[in-house]
Amino acid sequence: MKIIFLRHGLTESNKEWRFSTPETRLSKNAGIDLCKSRENLEKYKIDKVFTSKLIRSQETAKYLGFENFLEDERLNELNFGDFRGQKVLDTKKNYKEFYARLKKDPYTTRYPNGESIKDLVNRLNDFMEEKSSFDGNILCISHGIAIRSSLFTVLKDLDNFKNFWIDNGSLTVFDISDNKKMIECVNLI
Repeated sequence: MKIIFLRHGLTESNKEWRFSTPETRLSKNAGIDLCKSRENLEKYKIDKVFTSKLIRSQETAKYLGFENFLEDERLNELNFGDFRGQKVLDTKKNYKEFYARLKKDPYTTRYPNGESIKDLVNRLNDFMEEKSSFDGNILCISHGIAIRSSLFTVLKDLDNFKNFWIDNGSLTVFDISDNKKMIECVNLI
C-alpha cells in the first residue's frame, strides 16, 4: 500500500511569505502547479482520499476531481498560533526572543499558543500508523511542513529537518508493506 502526500496548491500567503490561517484559500494561479500534480497522480490507483481540515487542501482535492474525501485534522499544517496571518519577516522583527529559542531548540519550541515540530511529527506518525494497515492506496492532501514532518516518522533524525523542501503541488510517497515504511519519492513535481 502507498500513502501519497500531496501539498496543496499555491496560496496568496505562500507568495507573500505570510503564516497561513485556517481560512487561507488557493490563489488564482494554483492550477499551474496542480495540472502537473494531476499528471503525476495518474501513476497511482487512489482508493481513498484524505484532506486536512484547512480550506486550501479541500479546494485542492476538488480541483483535482476528488469530491469524496475525508477530513482529518492530523494532516493540518503546523499550528503557528499567534503568528497566523502575519508576515514571516514581521514576526522575526517583533518576536526576537522566540526566534532565539527556536534557533537553540527548533524541534520542541512551540509557537506562541501553537505547536512545535515534535508535536507535528507525533500527529503525523499517529495518522500514518493508523492508516498503514489499509488495503489500498491513500492520497493525503496536506501542507508543506506537515508533509516534511511525515518524512521524520521514518527517518527519525530531526537534525536533517531543514534539508527538505516540499513544493506546492508536489508528491511525497511512502510504500508500506510488511510493517515497513519506505520513502519512495520526495517532492515530485
